[in-house]
Formats: sequence, C-alpha cells, structure tokens
Amino acid sequence: MTENKNVLLITGMEDKLEQSICHAAAIQPEKTVTLKTVFSHISQPYSDLMRDIITLVFQKKIEEILIVRSKNEQAADIDLEDFPHVSDRLQTIDYLFQHGNPEFPFSNLDEWLNGGKNVALGIQQSVDLIRRHPLIPSHVKVRGFLINMEHEELIEIEDY
Repeated sequence: MTENKNVLLITGMEDKLEQSICHAAAIQPEKTVTLKTVFSHISQPYSDLMRDIITLVFQKKIEEILIVRSKNEQAADIDLEDFPHVSDRLQTIDYLFQHGNPEFPFSNLDEWLNGGKNVALGIQQSVDLIRRHPLIPSHVKVRGFLINMEHEELIEIEDY
C-alpha cells in the first residue's frame, strides 16, 4: 500500500492498533511515526494536534498520513451531569459554543467533549482539514480508514 514511504499514523488509543495497521497496510513499522488521539475529529486547523502533525511531516519527511480508527470504537460518553460543581461554568461555555465562535465544528460543550458520534465522519473531516491545510505540502497523501481488528482489514473512507 505505502511501499517504502515514511508514514504518519494517526490512530485511536487501543492497544496493538499500530501493529494491526502495519500488517494490514503492508507498512514497515520502522517507517512509521504514530500519534495516538482520543477522538477521530481534528477540531481546529491550528490546534496543538495539527501543529504536531505539521512538525512531524517536516521533521520525519512524511510522505503519507493515514488516519485509522477501530471499526468498533466507542464514543467517549462523558456525562456533563457528573460535574455538578461546575454547572454554572458549563452554561457559560455552552453559550459561547452556540454564539461566540461560528467556525467551531461543534454546537455545544457536550458534542465537543464527546467528539461527535460518527467516527467515520470525524475521520473524513480530519482528512479534508489536513489536505487543505496551507502548511501541509501538496505531495503528502492523506487518507482515512476504519480497521476491523479481528481480521486486520482496512476499509478506506471515501467522501462521507
């Protein structure tokens, strides 16, 4: 799949995910750098995560970026009612989400904390964000996948 290219893997937090991806995609592990993230969605083009991606692309001469999440990945499921000691702040933050930042991809605090419910859509949006980023060289290929961990099978996510 990636020949002898230097590859950046952006994955979920599951154990052994990197090994399964390398096996399924026929990637040499020594040619990979892995960033593990809790959520599939990169929420802002100038976030710390995006800065890490840009830095690695240049430092490690990355030629391909693969965003891969487990097909069976569960949503974060953070319940804001578990934080009664900050309920007054939660209302203020929710107001800011709804009225203060129209380019923000989530409409409320609950969506932001839980990262959205559709993992495949989050991957596709992240692929698009990285592809369009002005600091990512145009020759760097960016693709998104779900992986079936049982069978070590990659399923490419096309436009959602």
